[in-house]
Amino acid sequence: MSEPTKQTIKKLFSLSGNLCAYPSCSLPMVENSGTVTGQICHIHAQNAGGPRFVDNLSQKELHAFENLILLCSHHHTIIDAEEHIYTAETLRELKQIHEEAASHEERPEDSFYAQLLLNFYSSPSIVNNTGNIAINSPNTIQGSNITVNTKKKSVNIQAPLGTLGSSILFSKYIAHLIKRYNECASKEPSKKSKFSYGAISKNISDKFGSNWKLLEENLADDIISYLHTRILRTRQSKINQSKGHRSFSTLEEYQEKYSKDS
Repeated sequence: MSEPTKQTIKKLFSLSGNLCAYPSCSLPMVENSGTVTGQICHIHAQNAGGPRFVDNLSQKELHAFENLILLCSHHHTIIDAEEHIYTAETLRELKQIHEEAASHEERPEDSFYAQLLLNFYSSPSIVNNTGNIAINSPNTIQGSNITVNTKKKSVNIQAPLGTLGSSILFSKYIAHLIKRYNECASKEPSKKSKFSYGAISKNISDKFGSNWKLLEENLADDIISYLHTRILRTRQSKINQSKGHRSFSTLEEYQEKYSKDS
């Protein structure tokens, strides 16, 4: 279990009264506009080194109602930064006091708000990070969507294991095909607009659903076949063929050459 269940968050939201559990805090968990401003917080942290972490809790216990509390981002930061003051016992007492004072009966719309909170929980925003961010890796931030705020012009994404980008052979061969396509397509005399060398990568992304380096290796044959077809359709490739020249190496030929070069 990588996150709390919707039913657990629905109960947590109803008992919170849509308010931060910190005493006298009047900030809502979800604004009337639908903007999520609250956070699902763990009393005992999920990972070693986190605030109030204990090593004898299962994933089910970590994400259980008893170990969760809803807080605004300001008070979430405070309780995690000063865990020697905000102990697990203190937070459980704070949670109980708040729920007794602010709770309301579960309403149909609570299910909707619970889903909003879960969506926000699964989409962490990482700001001013100077190192690496690991996704879908044990003991790291987990999320299906990651927002990175940076002053750099671009962010490098290291391909996970099992993807085309993690395979030296596939990544180099597909890059070779993309280069050959651009070399052939850029010589098209009928093209009126400026040639875009990045268009073919976007075409792959649109067709297969992601940056090609992040696609699974089992799509290699499909992507390679797609690039072969795109190259062979170019006017320059047809000219090459008429002269008995090929416009690209096969994967086997490229692998043999790469093995010799390495």
